[in-house]
Amino acid sequence: MASTPAKASKSPPDTCITRKARAVFLLCLSVMGTAVTTGCGDTDGDRDNGAQGFRQRSSVTNVVTQAIVEQPLIETIQAVGTARAIHSVVLYPEAAGIVRAVHLNANTWVDAGATLLELDNRDERLAVELAEVQLADAERVVRRYKQVNLENTNLPESQVDAAIATADTARITLDQARVSLDRRFIRAPFAGVVGITEIDSGDRIDTSTQVTTLDDRSQLLVNFAVPEVYVGKVLSGTAVEVRLWDGADKPLSGEIIAVDSRIDPTSRAFTARAAIDNASDQYRPGMAFEISVRAERGAFKAVPDVAVQWGADGAYIWTSLEGKAVRRDVQLVKRLAGEILIEADIPLGTRVVTEGVQAVRAGATLKDLNPVSADQTTSRTAAELRSNSDAPNNG
Repeated sequence: MASTPAKASKSPPDTCITRKARAVFLLCLSVMGTAVTTGCGDTDGDRDNGAQGFRQRSSVTNVVTQAIVEQPLIETIQAVGTARAIHSVVLYPEAAGIVRAVHLNANTWVDAGATLLELDNRDERLAVELAEVQLADAERVVRRYKQVNLENTNLPESQVDAAIATADTARITLDQARVSLDRRFIRAPFAGVVGITEIDSGDRIDTSTQVTTLDDRSQLLVNFAVPEVYVGKVLSGTAVEVRLWDGADKPLSGEIIAVDSRIDPTSRAFTARAAIDNASDQYRPGMAFEISVRAERGAFKAVPDVAVQWGADGAYIWTSLEGKAVRRDVQLVKRLAGEILIEADIPLGTRVVTEGVQAVRAGATLKDLNPVSADQTTSRTAAELRSNSDAPNNG
């Protein structure tokens, strides 16, 4: 009976301890849960802030830009023309008759005034002699009348005037006879080289018979067509390069000596004439020559070819204005090696995007990886532009 109460007194303390331990355990779980929840909330906030920062960083587009410069457009005009001598004629007789003598050899040099062909001129010589006699007689009568009037003053003035008129008429008749005699000779109008003739002594010819040709080949003239856009650009004195059509010989230097005053409405071109020195007599009239002329069409804005894009409205470029992307429409003028000449209302020196173009959008913030330096100007040469566009891209 004494042991039973002792066992009953030990049971309540054990139960109290168990309840306290459970309460502490639950409290710890509650604290840990709060800490975990707080920690998870902070992680989500950091993730949102990071995403926003990434979006902000991704709105900046890295590009490479280059300044728009001005460059003259110099083009080479190439045309083909046929050469002619600086002085060239086809000789015809002024009168018909029998050929008395031929004084020419083909492809030989003759001096100005040299007799090339002679027609029978016996009648003309007699006419000259007769006119000389008549003139001499008329002049003697005039002198006699004047002498008589000086001594006696017996002859009327009308008689003296009639004698003077007769002498004047005889003088004119003599001049006509000499002209007729001169027409029986064909003479070289200038120094040059004569061509082949088909006429021999004894042939009868008339004014439609071609006697021979005469060319002054010291210079050759070549006419060629120039497009109308070069009016005012190709002028007298402009240097040209000339070479034979087959291109076998080295080019010759020449210059334009004449420009036509009209534009051909069919070809939309005008004619220019170039002179070539031929003192060595190497070339001949009638040869075909290729003419090369360098002409400047004016100054235009130049941009790298990679900067030009195409859209539904045509060509455009991206420019940088205060760090923002601005699209500008342009008109293409000429494509050159590594660059394009354009027409656009854009100031010189404006930065145009050359790399990273595909990622650019209107209004985007641009980060220029090739910023403007103090020594960059808008007067760079075309060679500098080409060297820049041909340089390797190192990223």
